Amino acid sequence: MQQLLKEIQENGSVSNGGVPHSSDVEIGGHLFDFLFAAQDASTSSLLWAVTLLEKNPDILLKVRQEVSGIWSSESGKLITADNLREMKYTEAVAKEVMRYRAPAPLVPHLAGEDFQLTESYTIPKGTMVFPSVFESSFQGFTEPERFDPDRFSENRREDQLYKRNFLVFGAGSHHCVGQRYAVNHLVLFIAMFTSLLDFKRCRTDGCDDLMYVPTICPKDDCLVYLSKR
Repeated sequence: MQQLLKEIQENGSVSNGGVPHSSDVEIGGHLFDFLFAAQDASTSSLLWAVTLLEKNPDILLKVRQEVSGIWSSESGKLITADNLREMKYTEAVAKEVMRYRAPAPLVPHLAGEDFQLTESYTIPKGTMVFPSVFESSFQGFTEPERFDPDRFSENRREDQLYKRNFLVFGAGSHHCVGQRYAVNHLVLFIAMFTSLLDFKRCRTDGCDDLMYVPTICPKDDCLVYLSKR
């Protein structure tokens, strides 16, 4: 997206042959990207946050303890950006939710040129490639099958140590421009949801199985019983 905006800015005058990337198809594609990221991907992360916190009461307790030391619903005040920056553990939980259950499991790429993948195989130019963000999230990390927010702590920083595997927001020219917004949105949701509500999952056989719609969600849509705290 940043590269496209740069090209439009540099070559967007009529004298240079018209505005690039301005066809209805391209504009529609970019609008779809924004809507998909802002709605489907975020909804997926919210559902998994509730599912995983209910399944891990020790982690839920730590989140509630951190949030209550920074913000209280009884104060009548909104959670501010400064408050969010203080919620280090809650942010680690948000990142672990997105690592453990990456909203978009596959991200298509089009090879712009021939690319030598291995000694014996070259991806031809024009080939559509589907890297698995979901699978990469379980490679390299310490005990990758375990839901462990502490892997994102200042002491461990596994998101930096295994940067090539933490691809929930893409990489390089395909890096998500809304990364900070997405993380803050999830942290804010977790902070308010866990502070205001008690919740219990209506668990059934296979309720945590993956459902592709096309983002991944719990098979039962994360049915929970809610009550005010």
